[in-house]
Amino acid sequence: MAELAAVRMRLQQGDFRVGDRFVITLRQDSVRSDTASVRDSLKVSVANLPDASLAGVLRSELDERMTTHVARYLRNVSVRTSVLTRVAILGAVRTPGFYYASPDRPISDLVMVAGGPADQANLNELEVSRGTAKLLSVKDSRKAVKDGRTLEQLDVQSGDEVKIPIKKKINWQIVIQSMLVVSSLFFAGLQFLQWYYNRQDQ
Repeated sequence: MAELAAVRMRLQQGDFRVGDRFVITLRQDSVRSDTASVRDSLKVSVANLPDASLAGVLRSELDERMTTHVARYLRNVSVRTSVLTRVAILGAVRTPGFYYASPDRPISDLVMVAGGPADQANLNELEVSRGTAKLLSVKDSRKAVKDGRTLEQLDVQSGDEVKIPIKKKINWQIVIQSMLVVSSLFFAGLQFLQWYYNRQDQ
């Protein structure tokens, strides 16, 4: 019942929310592209035309909706749209934050979107999470980076988090200190045993 209610609500309200963005390309005598942002009341403005409403529009219907809207004001124009995905890029990157990326962009490219990797960034073990759920395990993320899989192929959605972990490194100072403590205890134990057996022999 809950899933059915969610589907009904989606069909009524559509997929778009305030702050969503998409790239719209108009092809007439020339080709021009623009990035449209969804404003209050779920309206967008493109190519200096009157506002269009995206209330109740699904992502799969965006091309048709914008084509119908543009055709009211311009003739012989083909319209193509590409919805951008808003993701949080966190961890070992130079400028962490929220960014918009094309769904057909390889997930490994998100590091460059956020200014490139920081020192000790472990690009092969990036994590993708949605709320408290982890979408990609370490093994899966390695394969995703190696295969050049895109955000769309990995079902990364707006609001998801991509975290670049720091490479695990050995703290040799702690290791050496631990070895000294263990060796000290070992020799102290030997000295105690020697003292104990010497006392037994007396």
